[in-house]
Amino acid sequence: MRRPHSTPHRALRTVAWLALAVATGCAGAPSLRPVRPVEFDAPTQPDVQMRLILENIDTLGVLSGAAIEPLQGIDIEKVMGRLTDATSRSLESLEGRDVVTQDEIRWHYKDATLDSATVFNREQWSEFRRDLGLDAIVYLSLRELRAQMTGASPSPRGGMSPTPGMNFTVDLEIVLINLESGDIWRHKRHATSWQPAQSQITSGGDRAEQQLMAALGKPLRQFLNRLAPPPEVQRRQFDLSGD
Repeated sequence: MRRPHSTPHRALRTVAWLALAVATGCAGAPSLRPVRPVEFDAPTQPDVQMRLILENIDTLGVLSGAAIEPLQGIDIEKVMGRLTDATSRSLESLEGRDVVTQDEIRWHYKDATLDSATVFNREQWSEFRRDLGLDAIVYLSLRELRAQMTGASPSPRGGMSPTPGMNFTVDLEIVLINLESGDIWRHKRHATSWQPAQSQITSGGDRAEQQLMAALGKPLRQFLNRLAPPPEVQRRQFDLSGD
């Protein structure tokens, strides 16, 4: 009986093959460490245009005004106050920056009139920086408000439905001012909001104010999505082994 042919070269090839197989198996095998998928909110950055204006900005202030005639049954000052509060809360998501609310600014300058003329006055910019440490101002200005009764409304099935309602049309101007460089970003947005007339009658002025807020909220959300976009959901594998 012939003995199998064996040489040192064959033994070396066998050892090398085994080493390669082990290495390949280890690389392709799934990890035995316990892991758990996790989700978390990661901060996002403003868009490029906003980022240029916010460069070297640490503290932002928020103000609002209304350059229109009063509308019966609607407290416009209260509505604009709510709008600035919502803006301040959203700006708090800007990482590394502080926000000074309208109430704080108006309390500090309680004997002064803070309107659009004041906000665009360069001497006032110096006072904002010196007194409150503001680097930038977000100014919301209601430029136009029209209320119109309608005899019909669009039907979900197409065409028109004989449902009377109230339609609010607004023009909201939003301005971002860098108080140090003088750079200004401004944009005026047009929006509408329609509600059935019955809801206005049964709810009174509160319902009308809510409808006005709904109309103003549309252009405001577009602006905030550029300046202070919501956090993005990130997904990671969390190692539970503790190593």
